[in-house]
Amino acid sequence: MGLVRKGGAVVLATGLPTYPWFVGEQDGPVGTATLARALVLAVGARPVIVTDPDNVEICAAALRGAGLLVRSVEDALRLPTTAAVLPFPLGWSEAAARAKILLDTLHPSALIAIERPGANEHGQYHSSGGKSITDHCGKIDALFQAAREREIPTIGIGDGGNELGCAAIRETVLRVVPYGAKCTCPCGGTVVPTVPTDLLVAAAISNWGAYGIEAALAILLERPEVMHTSDIDARVHDLCAAAGANNDGPGLLDVGSDAIPAPLHGHIVDLLGQMVRSGMDFGRLYREPRYPWL
Repeated sequence: MGLVRKGGAVVLATGLPTYPWFVGEQDGPVGTATLARALVLAVGARPVIVTDPDNVEICAAALRGAGLLVRSVEDALRLPTTAAVLPFPLGWSEAAARAKILLDTLHPSALIAIERPGANEHGQYHSSGGKSITDHCGKIDALFQAAREREIPTIGIGDGGNELGCAAIRETVLRVVPYGAKCTCPCGGTVVPTVPTDLLVAAAISNWGAYGIEAALAILLERPEVMHTSDIDARVHDLCAAAGANNDGPGLLDVGSDAIPAPLHGHIVDLLGQMVRSGMDFGRLYREPRYPWL
């Protein structure tokens, strides 16, 4: 919570082109949208989302599902409950130039990657199956590297070892993740990103990692509304699928993330929401005891 200035910009990176269609999946954009909503409600953050050129509409749909307006960067920086979505260049030199411009313009408090692939030691991006998705990935690593050089805090949320943030657990990925140590594309390298983040949030599904951050914000602030609801989660998934994001696995545009139907993700949201409310209740009980045994 202390990372993001009140009313300040925060950059969220997401989008993972799924092989062999190279379209985005719902894991990532959904959690990005709900976390953006939480940051807006918690500290009045101004979210700017960066993604691949082909994922812009998916991310915009997800943000609208979470209740945010999607406008220009200029509008997002001056208007409440408003976000912007920017395509990031596919070429490395263009990406480095764009990174400098963005950081100079936005002065972001933090950068957060949610289910965002990172380039390996050969500059190649991979699917969870070790296939190359390099040509379809905006080179957002350049932005995170530039942010680190400016000592801007960075967070990575991942679930498979090929996402930004997973450099922190490189040896584990090489040892236990299929294709982690050797991909199936011609580069013959690992799937582990080389650009690190200051903090890694590892989750079974990346969206859930974002949900966990929301819940932590909600309980720290004692504001349960900061955590989104299962109804909001369902709407974000619905709009994401309608915009062309698949449910990974077989690649169908089913409503859900990582081959799990959306209603089950809603149960995770409900559980976290109840944990927030129960935690607040227990905190009040001990601060203002109503029972003689407390």
